[in-house]
Amino acid sequence: MKKLLIVISIYIISTFTALVFAPSLPMSYNSEAILLKMINERELRDRLAFDRSLADFKFALAKKESSNNWRKYNPFGYIGKFQFGKAALDMTGYGHISFYDFIDNPSIFPEKDQEIAMDSLLRFNAFILKDYIHEYVGKNILDSISITQQGLLAASHLAGPGNVKHFLNTNGRYNPKDQLGTSLSDYLIIFGKH
Repeated sequence: MKKLLIVISIYIISTFTALVFAPSLPMSYNSEAILLKMINERELRDRLAFDRSLADFKFALAKKESSNNWRKYNPFGYIGKFQFGKAALDMTGYGHISFYDFIDNPSIFPEKDQEIAMDSLLRFNAFILKDYIHEYVGKNILDSISITQQGLLAASHLAGPGNVKHFLNTNGRYNPKDQLGTSLSDYLIIFGKH
């Protein structure tokens, strides 16, 4: 933000100087329009960087969950490339999809729908954890686990946002595991690097 203000200030000063010392420029010269264009281009670059970062995060999460296989399921009732459980399916509007129907016909929950569901789930979890993200990101838990937003979102995908809150409130003493033995702190560590 500080760099943006410096760039804007330099731009305004240079534009003002050009207008004062170049009277041949037409009066319709609109420095505000140029400034807005610069800001919009910056927002676009930031948005593209965010989209790439989100895509990289989701790819890493899918790789960990299912080896990025949208047709995958496990014996514990989780389906798709992000291994959605019943609660996540309900939360994202895909609660009508059953585990056994998916096994019989994975095309009832195609990859593009799984991506949409994951985007919804990430937004929901980020909203539920917003105060915790604000309070804990950049801090360490158990002296060695660096808390990042991506780590919190991955951990909430594994164990649910309520369990992530409980983990943080107990300074890591409460650390649930899934049926395969993966703990909430494992996901904080693995995805804290993304």
